[in-house]
Amino acid sequence: MSKARYLAVANLSCESIWDIRFLFADPAVEFLNTGPGREVAPKAGRRFQDILHDVRHGAYELVFAGNNAFPYFNPRKNLFQNCSKIIGKVLRHPNLLKGRVFPYANPNFKLVGIDMEDRPVIDNRWFHILEHSACFFKRELPTNPANAFLYTSARMECNGNVLHSARHRKWMKKLRPISLGIKPDLCRRYADLELEKKYDVFFAGDLINRPNRLAGIRQLERLRAEGYAIDLAPEKLTHDEFLRRCAQARLVWSPEGFGWDCFRHYEIALVGSVPLMQSPTIQRYAPLQDDEQAIYYYVEGNHLAVRIRQALENRPRLLAMGQAARQHVLQWHTHEALSRYVIAETRRTLAESGTTP
Repeated sequence: MSKARYLAVANLSCESIWDIRFLFADPAVEFLNTGPGREVAPKAGRRFQDILHDVRHGAYELVFAGNNAFPYFNPRKNLFQNCSKIIGKVLRHPNLLKGRVFPYANPNFKLVGIDMEDRPVIDNRWFHILEHSACFFKRELPTNPANAFLYTSARMECNGNVLHSARHRKWMKKLRPISLGIKPDLCRRYADLELEKKYDVFFAGDLINRPNRLAGIRQLERLRAEGYAIDLAPEKLTHDEFLRRCAQARLVWSPEGFGWDCFRHYEIALVGSVPLMQSPTIQRYAPLQDDEQAIYYYVEGNHLAVRIRQALENRPRLLAMGQAARQHVLQWHTHEALSRYVIAETRRTLAESGTTP
């Protein structure tokens, strides 16, 4: 029996916005760049014509579709703005057309959408992927999946209308959560890091235009005045210094960034500390459990300080929780683990529907 083959189709031109780099961990995945520039994937794909031929003939077990640079019809802009944007981009970068082909190349192949963007809404650029996919993995997946389609059209300004749409109800059944996970180089460098715990709580992060963080900082400053060992970094740290300071703290405050899920949650756990996170606003994949591998707090009032005081009543237990958090992310949130998850979950979904990849 031949080994499984997979294809990942995405904008590989800009590493800072590319969303499916965790698939680099799987040697069975081939990559195709649909972005306007040069590919940044570690292994170059074959010619577009050859890949498209294999897709049409069912050579790939699954095809992963990530963030595509192809411009989409934005319902919040007028017809002229949409047409000029789409035509202008395609004329400048014909390579963008590649990403539009695959959902229609072969109706029998198994497509998997992967949206790792910060926004909780699945905008119109993903609709052709959603329609043809078996599963659609979204990082910032709202707890009410209907909210993922809010404001994608004038009619969808109310989530009640989303629920009355047969198309959107079908799409909601395909939605699955996924995490950002831990980069392989960090796993290699920090999975065994053990530093003496010098601080009760550590935080480093931007405070400008971040009202939720400003409210939390005031609580941390009051705790420091009470005698708790609070390490606050007013200056920007290098990534290595940030992780080392995390490793020296029992708790590390990890408030919401542009999205609820962020790399910091998993990096804190990787170095053996306990992430201190606000109550989640999204559906999560393999979440760190409250009072087992993490501490969660509500944003209202002084609940952050309340949870910190409670947790620090048993400092030795926090050491054990930090080690449990490390083992959890190494089991579930490495790039290898995320790759296995999307493949296994898609296979399970297909099997339940009576379809085999």
